[in-house]
Amino acid sequence: MVTMLPRVLLVEDDAHVRRFVQLALEDLDIALVPCATLAEARRAWSAGPAAMVLTDLTLPDGSGLDLLSGLAGTQAEGPAAACRMVVFSGGVDGAVERQLAALKVWRVLRKPASVGALVGCVSDALASLAATPGKASAPPAAPVQDPAVAFFGGDRALYAAYRQACLAQFAHDLAAGDAAMAAADVAAVQRVAHNLKSVLTMLGEADAARLARAAEELAAGGAAGAPLAEAWLRLREQVAAVAAAG
Repeated sequence: MVTMLPRVLLVEDDAHVRRFVQLALEDLDIALVPCATLAEARRAWSAGPAAMVLTDLTLPDGSGLDLLSGLAGTQAEGPAAACRMVVFSGGVDGAVERQLAALKVWRVLRKPASVGALVGCVSDALASLAATPGKASAPPAAPVQDPAVAFFGGDRALYAAYRQACLAQFAHDLAAGDAAMAAADVAAVQRVAHNLKSVLTMLGEADAARLARAAEELAAGGAAGAPLAEAWLRLREQVAAVAAAG
């Protein structure tokens, strides 16, 4: 008899974060389905319901709230009733939290999260589906100087694998940011900076992460022209330096 593994939909547009989650959860008995957009997530759901949806809120084709709202509307019965919805984001304020509560979101996992926090959240969610509520997972430990300890449970091989994947992806991130700046697409610049902020924090690149946060906040405030261009240039130079250092 073949036992079907529980499907976990990961909805995340940042390739760095998708890779991190895949590495963090690879030892769990789950079938992880990575999706980069709302459209991909909806196709994945149509292909078969999931035990858990782990979603970012800022996506290229809309908000993760749209996906959660659709699932919440069907949770009283049917496949969605046996689904744990988890938001995986670094930008959840009080207003968003109230929206998530109304949508019956099971938990908010804040970025950047450690391996332990991710594993604990997924394990708790699956355990709760067996009608035995799991204990709330411990919040992520406060960041320490060593990123391998802060986010990877001291697993240096896992950290090294993640870092190499990120270094390979940085050229694509910079190209995306350059294209967004050329098109004066402030929302796209905000997404690129937001994603880089989390990744650089997890890599222990504090200075670069601060520049990413500054660019994200400028874009979020609607800044354009010279201020945003200067912020992007400083971030771009720092990310290129990180990539060159290896």
